[in-house]
Amino acid sequence: MDGVTVDTASVWAEVEREHVLPNAVENNTQEARAEALEEIRGLNVNDAYDRLFSMEDISLTVDRDGFDALYVEKGAYVYEKASLMEGYHDIASSLATDGRNVGLVSASRRDWVEMVLDRFELRGYFDTVVSADDVDGPSKPDPTTYEKAAEAVGVEPEHSVAVEDSPHGIAATVGAGMRCVAFRGDGNKDADLSEAHEVVNSPSALRETLLDGV
Repeated sequence: MDGVTVDTASVWAEVEREHVLPNAVENNTQEARAEALEEIRGLNVNDAYDRLFSMEDISLTVDRDGFDALYVEKGAYVYEKASLMEGYHDIASSLATDGRNVGLVSASRRDWVEMVLDRFELRGYFDTVVSADDVDGPSKPDPTTYEKAAEAVGVEPEHSVAVEDSPHGIAATVGAGMRCVAFRGDGNKDADLSEAHEVVNSPSALRETLLDGV
């Protein structure tokens, strides 16, 4: 969802850089914080906490609940500021008209996903919606959310195409056995998307690729 359905990558990066890390870690070096930002890009909040906790150069000053609260404080801000991908309604309706099973998979909290579905009137497009709250255990880069989505629509992962925008998301789809199309936009222009099977740079290219049945 984040970075594909809605353009939130740059807003979340701002929140993590200016709000989460300053309030969650000790005064680490600028280099360590830059590395931390890259490490947690696209991760579920719990998984981001675990990743930071495991980093030798990062010292957390909050527990898991405190870390989660820092994100909750800014969730509404992020999704009110977010914009829908240009042409998204056309892409989604075209896939439905073409008889495709379409699922929305997100590493975000369920209530954030609900915000996006309501704000942009997207509920009618998806056969299933899977958030990080809907699975036990880790989210992306673990493949479970994608495996759950494929099972829900009755399609084998190897017959599925997933659209992602982050290295962690790409790892989740490839781990699930899906073909991955990476979408590169303003929020991830420097991200390493090389593990995806294909990279597209515009909504029109994404639409064409998906309807061609990569």
